[in-house]
Amino acid sequence: MNAIWVAVITPLVTFSLSIIGLAGFAAYAVFRLNSPQIIREKIWNAFVGDKDFNDEKLKSFSHHQLDLTRFRVVYGVQARSVADLHRLLSWMARHQFTPTDIKRARRWIDPSRNRPLNAPGKLHLTVRLVVVVIMIAGFMMVLDKATSSTTTMIRMRVSKTWLWSDGRSVVGIVGQAWRIDAQSCARHTLPDTSITGLTDAETAAICQGIPSGDLQTTVNEGLRYQRWSLAAISVFLFLAGIRTGLTLCFGMRARELAQQLSRATPTQANPRRARKKRAPSNDRRELA
Repeated sequence: MNAIWVAVITPLVTFSLSIIGLAGFAAYAVFRLNSPQIIREKIWNAFVGDKDFNDEKLKSFSHHQLDLTRFRVVYGVQARSVADLHRLLSWMARHQFTPTDIKRARRWIDPSRNRPLNAPGKLHLTVRLVVVVIMIAGFMMVLDKATSSTTTMIRMRVSKTWLWSDGRSVVGIVGQAWRIDAQSCARHTLPDTSITGLTDAETAAICQGIPSGDLQTTVNEGLRYQRWSLAAISVFLFLAGIRTGLTLCFGMRARELAQQLSRATPTQANPRRARKKRAPSNDRRELA
């Protein structure tokens, strides 16, 4: 059916998903490392081969930066200097926190502060929980639509009219409700073109395409691209839900650590005045 054009995401977008995925992975790697230093050093080593600086100060500076990057990747804490790492390690030793505790609460830890832990509030965690529930519900709805849907959107090439079709009939989307199927075509009870927005040639093409199977072929092609698109959306919702859920769990762990700190910190009471010791009396009775 030359008069019908499938109104779905074009194959160019589908084929470009792999390129977008690679670019997204590279962007996430730079974001997680908080610096493209390692990537640049790998490129430098591949073309030049030198791994270290000759100058001792530059070599020490490079090693410190590698230590910072390794710490960011392994523990996820965004330390800005080696002094921040030393401060964080002292704080961990003072409160007997393990590296696992730091990794789970890393989002709310800032080593540059004297009090590194800044736990989220209950309202923040409640909002995160609501977002997780919405993402899970959206994922299930989109996945069900992608696997069980038999209708897709098509658009007429000349009139630019949008339609819903399952291959056996077409239904209008905007405006007054109308429907064209095999019975209405055979009985010549078609809706007026002022209601459908279609031209006479497009209406005739639809009536010819229903019994010949051309409309079903167009719908099947649209369903294929539609399922790919919905699958991509469902994967995005699934990954976003997992990330938000992990953030929620880490936030709850951060609140637990904050509660441990509040219980471990003694309340400062007003100092009591020390009682003065009674000085021994110098008057001693002399023995006769």
